[in-house]
Amino acid sequence: MKNLANLLTHLPRNSFRAFVPVVATVLAAVAAVAAPASAAPGAAVEASAVRGDCRSIGGSFTDKMIPGECITSGGSRLEMQYDGNLVLSRDGRVCWASGTNGTDGVYAVYSGDWKFDSPYLSLESPYGELRKYRGKYTGLHKSGNVSINGQGEVWVAYGKIAGC
Repeated sequence: MKNLANLLTHLPRNSFRAFVPVVATVLAAVAAVAAPASAAPGAAVEASAVRGDCRSIGGSFTDKMIPGECITSGGSRLEMQYDGNLVLSRDGRVCWASGTNGTDGVYAVYSGDWKFDSPYLSLESPYGELRKYRGKYTGLHKSGNVSINGQGEVWVAYGKIAGC
């Protein structure tokens, strides 16, 4: 960055004026390539739910689910989409969505096993926690996971949080 500042301060005035539009064009091109294409609200959710392009990590998870991964059981699945939305679908039909689409870097985290206010599923991003869905423990059972069953129900430990 220091070298760029030195270069800009030593350019003749006319060269500097010619240089600014070139930099602006390059930055705009980089931003256009790096930014995901946006679609109408709900369109990306339904298209992704029908395509079946997620990588199944089984029927449950106990740590983290990143974009492109899903948990499945029968015709039901819970998918962490690349657009930041956590989507529940059954037989290709969307039943529930977190509404966090449009936020980059969102992932799902299970927190349990003796942690304060656990168990819960949270949706987090580099900007912080976006949503928190509380599950529950029963009796002395203080462990669990996020799971989906064949009826399209999502459970956090022993508490149902969504269903088809």
